[in-house]
Amino acid sequence: MTTPVELKCPTCGALLAMENVNMATDMALCRACNKISRFSDLVQEERDEEILDSIPRRMSVAKTARGLEVTYRRPKGVGFFLLLFTLIWNAITYVAVFAMMGETGHGGIFGQLFLIPFILVGFGTLLGAVYVLFGRMTLTLTPGRGELFRGVGSLGRRQQFLLAKDARVSIEASNIQQNHKVLNKIVVEQPDGKPFEFGTGIAEEEAQQYAAALLRQMRG
Repeated sequence: MTTPVELKCPTCGALLAMENVNMATDMALCRACNKISRFSDLVQEERDEEILDSIPRRMSVAKTARGLEVTYRRPKGVGFFLLLFTLIWNAITYVAVFAMMGETGHGGIFGQLFLIPFILVGFGTLLGAVYVLFGRMTLTLTPGRGELFRGVGSLGRRQQFLLAKDARVSIEASNIQQNHKVLNKIVVEQPDGKPFEFGTGIAEEEAQQYAAALLRQMRG
């Protein structure tokens, strides 16, 4: 009996025989060096090699002085929709503001307070449109370490995380729904027990799989 794919020992590189695999316990024994590995991890590594053969659209990969940089940009269509919505929303809001000020001189205090939420919504959607159109999510990876940046240009949030050698990197369902669909997230196991999670903003499944495969490859 042969394995559907050739699985190699991560320690010595020897081929693993199917009779040395126990799927019930998720264990695989290498007779050459007596190393025991997770069978599911070995299969995942084979799949990762295929996934990393091609870079998904909206993603770019570059080697820099800081490490391997993987950048994802959201679809522009959503940004243009938000921008159009913002322009219409703000136009209506400011017409209401000027109309109120014209009727009461400087506008009543209650009228001004009433309009504040509408102004904030307009400002928030404008920021969202700018982020979608010009923002990026960039992973900077070195063996054993990673940094996630989300923002526009050099302005944004940076988060550091570890990529331990045996850390599990998986794609799991999140608590966020969009258009009645549960969004997935990338989960990276951390030494302190609290996983690092991100990726619900990545729209394409293949892009999430590519990022997860690259994270597994960069474990050190």
